[in-house]
Amino acid sequence: MIIFSILRLLASILCTSYVRAFATQTANTPHLNTKQHTTISFTEVSIEDGKGINSDDHQTTTTIGERIKCGESVIQLENLATMDECKLLVNRCIQYANNITPTRQLDKPGLVRIPTMDAYKRAQLSNTVCAEPLPSDVDDVLQNILSRAISYIDDELPSLSTTLFNTNSISTLLQNNQLKFSSREPAINIYTTGGQFLAHKDAQSLTILIPLSSSTDFTGGGTAFWTQDSRGHRVEEPSIIQKPKSCGTALLFGGCVTHSGVAVESGERVVFVASFSSSKEGSDVNQAMEEQRDIYGDSL
Repeated sequence: MIIFSILRLLASILCTSYVRAFATQTANTPHLNTKQHTTISFTEVSIEDGKGINSDDHQTTTTIGERIKCGESVIQLENLATMDECKLLVNRCIQYANNITPTRQLDKPGLVRIPTMDAYKRAQLSNTVCAEPLPSDVDDVLQNILSRAISYIDDELPSLSTTLFNTNSISTLLQNNQLKFSSREPAINIYTTGGQFLAHKDAQSLTILIPLSSSTDFTGGGTAFWTQDSRGHRVEEPSIIQKPKSCGTALLFGGCVTHSGVAVESGERVVFVASFSSSKEGSDVNQAMEEQRDIYGDSL
């Protein structure tokens, strides 16, 4: 009887400890609100002068898909990621980056590049040098955001799907693992003081770049773009620099566009990037050039 009472007491203590531990863990885990309180919308901007396409200054008869393919414009997707998603991703990614071992072949002063789990697996299969992947919970949030962007493109920007991917549903390609991503992408880029990504072309059908940090979290930074008739980034300044005021606003552009990550002067800038094409169509991307671009950001 005494032994039975002791066992009951121990069980009660263990149960209480477990409940307290779970409650503490739950309280310390940020609540993630992925519900879109504001409707996603888009704006198309001319790379030549930064003005809106189809405004009084830009009357055109071509489709958005054709203009993106030719490198004439950039699309902004406002409210793609929620404020809660951005805050969680920025905090978790910076924390993770501070605790991983630097990859000498990849990391440059002021820039850490961390792949998603799928990107890491593909790198391992091809014996490509790659940093350790992001944690699974962070990875899940990023995959949801990417899927959300692609679904919006299919529904609201169908000429991108048909012109760039020869399909009515990029979402189906994603679900069937029929998208070819640039090496080590999708990925998170974390820029600190002096961090930049040199001018380059992604050489994929489409790039989705999502600044996750608030514009007040850093100075400098942004994404610079050059026109198709530019003499080159080594002799000409970019025609426009895009620096969305609201975090979670995505930039969409084609693979023939020369662009760069402008150097951060202070603070921290966190960006999610995914460049991809349809694997069904084949790809003329030169693997050696892609690797060089991915590491150094300058294969032009």
